[in-house]
Amino acid sequence: MLKPETLSQQQKLADFCRSNVEPELIGTTDGRLKNYRRLVFSVVQDALGSSYPLSKNLLSTKEWDELCFNFFRDHRCQNPQVWRMPFELIDFTESTHSSLCEKYPWLLELMIFEWKEVEYYMMADLTFPIERSGDFWEDPWRLNPEMEIMALSYPLHMKNARFISRTDVGSYFCIIFRQPGTFKVKFMNVSPFFAWLIESMRLEPSKLRDLVPVMESQFNLTDIPAVKERIRPFFEKLLNEGMIH
Repeated sequence: MLKPETLSQQQKLADFCRSNVEPELIGTTDGRLKNYRRLVFSVVQDALGSSYPLSKNLLSTKEWDELCFNFFRDHRCQNPQVWRMPFELIDFTESTHSSLCEKYPWLLELMIFEWKEVEYYMMADLTFPIERSGDFWEDPWRLNPEMEIMALSYPLHMKNARFISRTDVGSYFCIIFRQPGTFKVKFMNVSPFFAWLIESMRLEPSKLRDLVPVMESQFNLTDIPAVKERIRPFFEKLLNEGMIH
């Protein structure tokens, strides 16, 4: 445990780094404290830029620099791990920079999208199913557990954020997953039908043919042989990408 006077000195130094109001600290040299502030801000700014490169590219240099500086000055981070710290920028942006959110309606979703990639890079390894997938129609699909379906309002995974506009708003789906072996985080655009199919298999592995009644009632797909031929190359693509075990 830190002594109360040590903790007090640390808190004063942290407050100075945020506010630039120089406190009285024991054992410091005049004019040297500013170096601590510069170094700490550099760490924060680099972490934010590394976590949100697409958002940084979307905003103007002035907008991004102001957002980073205001976050550094006004936000008291709750997580002691530096790599997790940038996550808190999302709520900070939403609560304090409404003008940015109004100017770029897809900004918050873009930040969440980017942070999801960070989480997948840093996630603990999950256990893959022992069983392997067999026939795509007659056997359950053994999905990569390091994956999920993301529902988006803007085509963030298909279009440079700078070229997205309000007219792009809609319903989009993509799979985010970590590729076995390479551990690369990848995104795959999917249609609403394939998004439903993957999610159904993920929640309760079953035989594809058992889902035919839902295909017919919800998607109006009645030509089942044609549906099978449509799904086959999708299954093979997932298998090749490491989405299916």
